[in-house]
Amino acid sequence: MGLRAQLAFLIPGVVAASVIAFSVAEVRNDQREELIEFRQRNEKVLQTIGVTVAVMVAQNDMGGLDTLVAQLSDSMRERDLIELAVVDDRGTVLAHSVPERFNTTLRDDFTLKAIDAAGSTWRLENGEYHLSIPAVSGIRWATVTARYSLARVDAQFARSRLRFLGAALGLFALLASVLWLSLRRLVLAPLRQLHDAVGDMAEGHLSVRVPELPAGELNQLGTNFNRMAAALQSERENLERTVAERTKELQEVNARLERLAVTDGLTGLFNHRRFQESLQTELLRSERHKRPMGLLMVDVDFFKKVNDAMGHPAGDDLLRRLADVLGRDLRQTDLIARYGGEEFTVILPETTRSEAMQVGERMRAAVEEKINDGSPWPTLVTVSIGVATFPEDGKTAEELLESADQAMYIAKRQGRNRVVGSRGAVTM
Repeated sequence: MGLRAQLAFLIPGVVAASVIAFSVAEVRNDQREELIEFRQRNEKVLQTIGVTVAVMVAQNDMGGLDTLVAQLSDSMRERDLIELAVVDDRGTVLAHSVPERFNTTLRDDFTLKAIDAAGSTWRLENGEYHLSIPAVSGIRWATVTARYSLARVDAQFARSRLRFLGAALGLFALLASVLWLSLRRLVLAPLRQLHDAVGDMAEGHLSVRVPELPAGELNQLGTNFNRMAAALQSERENLERTVAERTKELQEVNARLERLAVTDGLTGLFNHRRFQESLQTELLRSERHKRPMGLLMVDVDFFKKVNDAMGHPAGDDLLRRLADVLGRDLRQTDLIARYGGEEFTVILPETTRSEAMQVGERMRAAVEEKINDGSPWPTLVTVSIGVATFPEDGKTAEELLESADQAMYIAKRQGRNRVVGSRGAVTM
């Protein structure tokens, strides 16, 4: 083989080897930076969560904490989350993405280290990233721990290594053919420009363009590359725009469907279906944490007189006004729903019998005062309210509803416009 042939393969071989070595170093450096960014990004998320967790633990809102952890676990699974937990200073699980782990005790090395640490703690082990932050609101109330999978990150860098290897082999073949045809032409600088552009494009920078190269094959190659990059960039922009539009439309449709599925079309309150689901959920939570819960059954007195005297549209308007007045002073954790016809129901978590009676009395007084203020109704609009509480008046949804319903009918028989408890307590 002549000297020109040897140089034609030696130079591309050296360049290809250099590119491969550079690629390996770059991939490793990118991997280190990605792991640091991965930790910092998720640390910020956990710090934000930690404030809310601390407030819930401080308020002993274990039900809200369960819900928060469950929702976060679902939303963060696409971010490589494996599990999310909240533990106290003894390692007892207060909330966990796996409900069965509730109230168990974690004594592994990482959890013990996280509980004792004043700040964030992290550890890389067996392709998983362990991360924790203290939940602080004035003082430290708990510790939030999370475990993430690095499978996606590892796969991403494996693909990067393959792309770099393919680029290096392609460059070797290109340099060998060009140098074989003409060693005396200056090709190293143009090829370096082309190589850099290919590397940028392999990383997803489709806006990169090759500058004008010397006339001949390299110039044509650069022109074709720029055309390909422009076409790919345009295609990706169109695809991203289409995906964004379709995603937005789908989200809006799903949101509307979800609202329709759980909302009463007349009053805007939750419907009977959502009430039944929420009642079951709150009963399970109250039973688990040994906490009381109140249930109100509200019925409009002499509602038929309004319909008969003024027509159903007026009756519908009255129901909408009642929904606004009844729900105005409730807590965010309470739930009010239209049970059916002119009946409303209210779920009051963490509420004793006397507190539920007080809520019912405020509702009764508000209706009597605000609905009848300058109203056109043919009769004084009032409500009769029956009150039942867990666990005194029932431990199942059916038992509680029956107790509240009976109390409400007692209020009707005793003259209406009053609040009656399931055991005979009355307010007027």
